[in-house]
Amino acid sequence: MPEIILKNLTKTFGSVNAVDKLDLTIEDRDFVTLLGPSGCGKTTTLRMMSGLETPTIGEISIGGKVVFSSEKQINLSPDKRDVGLLFQNYALWPHMTVYQNIAFGLENMKWSKEEIRKRVKEMGDLVKISDLLDRWKCEPN
Repeated sequence: MPEIILKNLTKTFGSVNAVDKLDLTIEDRDFVTLLGPSGCGKTTTLRMMSGLETPTIGEISIGGKVVFSSEKQINLSPDKRDVGLLFQNYALWPHMTVYQNIAFGLENMKWSKEEIRKRVKEMGDLVKISDLLDRWKCEPN
């Protein structure tokens, strides 16, 4: 994962500050968890990083490229940010295996079959589901 930098990131909904002046640097290859109570801005922050939500002010850089800046009037669309986002309420396609579900986004990004195979294996190993990659969503354990 490339370095991600959030500078003075703020999102307001009316008079409510959902995210208020957030500064955060996530170094390349770091693993980060956003933890906090319901309504504290975790999902809003992720949505702003991915381009699904537009910040009110601030700046977002991904891999050294500014993808949002209120000052410079830059706001790249989600498809130009090269970011994947997995929602809390996950959805799996029932007509695909676990492997195919994981590979789906990478195929849409036009990764080579070998790159996809390698990354799906890596992710399967990471979350300890490598033995389930050939299964279907509804297949029992």
